Amino acid sequence: MNVRSINLLALLFFSLTLERAAADNVLFAGDFSHGLSQGWQNVAFFKKPTDYEVQREGTNFFLLGVADKGCSALSVKLNLAPPPKLKLRWRWRIDGVVTNGSERELSKFDHAARVFVAFDTFIGPPRTLNYLWGNVEPVGTLLEHPKSSRAQLLVLESGNGKSGQWIAEERDVTADWQKVFPGQPMPKITGLGVMTDGDSLGQKVTGAYANIELTGESN
Repeated sequence: MNVRSINLLALLFFSLTLERAAADNVLFAGDFSHGLSQGWQNVAFFKKPTDYEVQREGTNFFLLGVADKGCSALSVKLNLAPPPKLKLRWRWRIDGVVTNGSERELSKFDHAARVFVAFDTFIGPPRTLNYLWGNVEPVGTLLEHPKSSRAQLLVLESGNGKSGQWIAEERDVTADWQKVFPGQPMPKITGLGVMTDGDSLGQKVTGAYANIELTGESN
């Protein structure tokens, strides 16, 4: 490849980057390079909490969740009107899925990694879209939390085939909302969080999260 071709490719990449930056309005970003901001809260559900802390590998700053027979979510409160198109991007990594874990049985409902978006609800707990690194269900499976239909689960990765690797994800949350709650307008976005839990089966599990970004696009 000659110098002119390389320059053209670089110019094209720069133009695409500027176009995306113009189209995307960053609503929330957490890269953890400065630790955890004060907005993050560990919500333990009256159980032993998962330990969340920021770690670093070279230039990669990430949030590590270690659940030793524990269960809690690390979340941040938001107050956002839904844009025409809501996008969620992040990277995650697990050491391994939960042994004998299940997406359908409450007594086995533990997961190494979960990312969720919470939405305003007039009465009761908020509705949530949960993106799972599943134990056994195949990628693309959509199901309800075994305890509550307010929590909808979408399996993005499954099993140990990619464990130990950083995997980048991007979701059109607006499209996912319409799939899960057809005909219902998306309400206000009230929270964003991650969850690593091992309380149901009493195991020690770990999940890592990085570069969590929520953006709004005009169309």
